[in-house]
Amino acid sequence: MFLRNRDTVTVSPPTFDRSAFALTDAALPAPHAPYDRDWLMARFAEGLQIRMLKPPHEGFVMFQPGRLAWRPLDGAERAVVIHDLRAGPGALARENAARLWAVAGDFARYYGYAAVLALMGEGAGLVSPAAAPGRGWLCFDRGPCGARVVGQVLQGPLALPGLPRDWAQRAAGLGPGLVIQTTGESGHLEQLARDRVAALAARGVAVRHDRLTDPESLRVRALGPGAVYTVACGGRVIGGAELGPDDMLRAVAGGAAPAQSPS
Repeated sequence: MFLRNRDTVTVSPPTFDRSAFALTDAALPAPHAPYDRDWLMARFAEGLQIRMLKPPHEGFVMFQPGRLAWRPLDGAERAVVIHDLRAGPGALARENAARLWAVAGDFARYYGYAAVLALMGEGAGLVSPAAAPGRGWLCFDRGPCGARVVGQVLQGPLALPGLPRDWAQRAAGLGPGLVIQTTGESGHLEQLARDRVAALAARGVAVRHDRLTDPESLRVRALGPGAVYTVACGGRVIGGAELGPDDMLRAVAGGAAPAQSPS
C-alpha cells in the first residue's frame, strides 16, 4: 500500500468544517481562491479528494477522477486529475509540494489509475509553476497563454491526454455580445461576475453570465484551460478577471480591449 497517510489529513464532508481547509485556502494565494463551500460539497459527491499537510507544514492538494475533472482535458478518463495544489512559502515549499504530488500519485496507484495529470500555468484554475512536480513528470501538451498539461504515467499503454483545439469555435458559438463564463468554484470570481453584469446593465449594456454547471459541459464548452473566469465579446475571448466594465465597453464598441487567447 502506497498511501502516505502519515504526511496528510483527509478532508471530507463530515470533517470539512472542523478542518483548517478554509483557512489554508484563504491564506495560500491563488487567482481562484478561496473556493465556494457549496461547490466543494457538490464535488465531494463526484469523488473529489482533498489532502492537507499536517502541521507545522502548510499545503493541500485536490484531485478527482479524470472523467469528472472540472478542467477541459481530452483523454483523461483513466487518470486522476489534480484540480489544485498549493504549498506554503518558505524553505520547505518545494519539499511540501513534492509531498502533495506524491500523495495524489499514491492514491492513483492504489486505485488502479493509469496516470496523474494536472494543468499548470499562471492564472485562475491552473496549478502554479512554483509548485512544479519535478522529475518523473512529462509535459503532454501545451495550450493558450502558456498552459501545460503535465503528468506521470503509472501504467500503460495510455493514449496521451491533451487540451482541446477548438477554442475559437467555442467562443464563436456563444454568439454576439458580451459573455462572462465561470465555473462556480470561486466565490470571489462568482461575485465579480455578478458585479460586472450589474455594472454593465446599469449602463445599458447587455451581458450574459454563462455558468458551467457540470464536468461534461465544462469539458466541451470551456473557453480556456483554466476555465474559472473568462470573458468573450462578439464570439472571441478578450480576457479574464482583469477586465473591468470600461474594458468590456471598449470591446463592445470595437475599441481598446484586444482579443486574447483564452487563459
